[in-house]
Amino acid sequence: MSEIILINCPPWGVVMPPLGIAYLAAYLKSKDISVGVSDLNLKLYQQSPEQNKAVWDLDAINKISPQVIADTLFRNFENQLSEYLSGLEDYPVIGCSANNLISVIFAGRLGRRIKEFYPDKYVVVGGPGGYNSWDRKTVAVDDVDFFVIGEGEEPLYRLVKVLTGKPVGGDDAYNIPGVLACARQKKGLFVPRQYIADLNSIPFPEFKEFDLSEYGSSGTNYRPLPMLISRGCINHCSYCIDCYISSPFRARSPEHIIAELRHHIQNYRITHVEFNDLLCNGNPAQLERLCDLIVKQGFDIRWISYAAIRKNMREELLQKMKMAGCNSLCYGVESGSERILKKMNKHYSRQDACDLIRKTHEAGIEVRLNIIVGFPGETEDDFVQTLEFIRENERYIKQVTNVSSFVLMPGADVGIYPHRFGIRFLDPKDPGKWTDENGLTQEERNKRVTMVCNLLRELKIDNLIINYQKEKSFHIEKKEKNGDLPPINTECIGGSLEPAKRINGGYCRSRLFVKSTVLIFLFIFSIAVDAYLFLLKKIRGSIIFPGS
Repeated sequence: MSEIILINCPPWGVVMPPLGIAYLAAYLKSKDISVGVSDLNLKLYQQSPEQNKAVWDLDAINKISPQVIADTLFRNFENQLSEYLSGLEDYPVIGCSANNLISVIFAGRLGRRIKEFYPDKYVVVGGPGGYNSWDRKTVAVDDVDFFVIGEGEEPLYRLVKVLTGKPVGGDDAYNIPGVLACARQKKGLFVPRQYIADLNSIPFPEFKEFDLSEYGSSGTNYRPLPMLISRGCINHCSYCIDCYISSPFRARSPEHIIAELRHHIQNYRITHVEFNDLLCNGNPAQLERLCDLIVKQGFDIRWISYAAIRKNMREELLQKMKMAGCNSLCYGVESGSERILKKMNKHYSRQDACDLIRKTHEAGIEVRLNIIVGFPGETEDDFVQTLEFIRENERYIKQVTNVSSFVLMPGADVGIYPHRFGIRFLDPKDPGKWTDENGLTQEERNKRVTMVCNLLRELKIDNLIINYQKEKSFHIEKKEKNGDLPPINTECIGGSLEPAKRINGGYCRSRLFVKSTVLIFLFIFSIAVDAYLFLLKKIRGSIIFPGS
């Protein structure tokens, strides 16, 4: 009997097997834990009628409430889920991987059903979707037993050992770093997880648990495998939470990566790889060494990745990347305005971006970009500079992969320190409703998204994903007991790694307000102390030696 099953919750991609649970399974097996793996996301996608597959369309779901999507999935697959749960009888621990807010809500609903089927089983949720306390609050208190927050291999291993009666050392379920207990009566003190310093020390996924023939891009022979050559990010963009989720930046050795590539080529005859790193060029020297080894080994592969705009990306490195099979790089340029780039905490100039885009194109590597409009403080002139940036570089750009209206994420610096960015919240219960020092509205932000898309059509530049800001991007309404929606979790907030907390359903007061209050108090207190000492001196003639 397996000790745990790892379930990939929908909605997520179906082109490649899920890398998150593949890594967890490999790690647990290396520790002699018996593991089952199930891609529920793929199963439901395959069973879904064509008209319902929009749930898996990123471009479509960005226009729909996450709660509505999760409810739709449960409603559409009620019978299939009941049948699916009947097959979980032999697993004492059920782990749900949630890659986004929708899948966190889904995991909570699934946890509720699991508890109805098997009251004695433990439900554990992990993955990027459950990192923020705000997102965890969409899960009812008793539907999930534990959240694993951040890098999951070691915390999950130690938790499984405890839950199956074989604890490591002095572990119990409420003192493991990276594990948050959810139940009201068992809530422990959350301690952040310890990151894995040496990525070579953990086994790479072998994907033996997956039928790889079931994955791939519809209507094509494109069947890539996902890989990681690093974890974390060298940057700290003010709008992003990835620098918190997976920090610090660590890179695998080129030799370790080559061993994984060799395994996949020999066992699966792969020809395409997608590096799922936040950036493949966090360590240019190691990237160059990797490319040299790929060429030396004669691996016939094609690969794509995200990359950062960096001044030290030489033409020679880009040419080596092309020789090693790099087909495409996606750069998170985000804005064409120098002023906004600084607000985003980007460490490059507009010209740096232009230069690298051109050099990448000239090396024979396709250039893809991400663009964000409506960042707090963005003026009409800043936005026009972004349009001009796209037009100026049109001959080098293969695709603008993602055009997004800026979304304020509570765990990012913009959400933690909103006063620094001139943000004024319009609804204390919904951080998605805000304006800035220029009065920038949600309507105007979405309008700017439309203008970028219109420009891309005019220039005949492909565009894959469009993210309009939804009316209720974070707000989840509480329903009565007999309603469709789960009660809001007001307990699972202790594991938040971000300084900002919600109080009574709303954001905490800004730090500027808190600091001002403290300074006013200290000023009044100092006046009171001075007055007291003055009177004491008048009465006694001396403060230190009364009567002297």
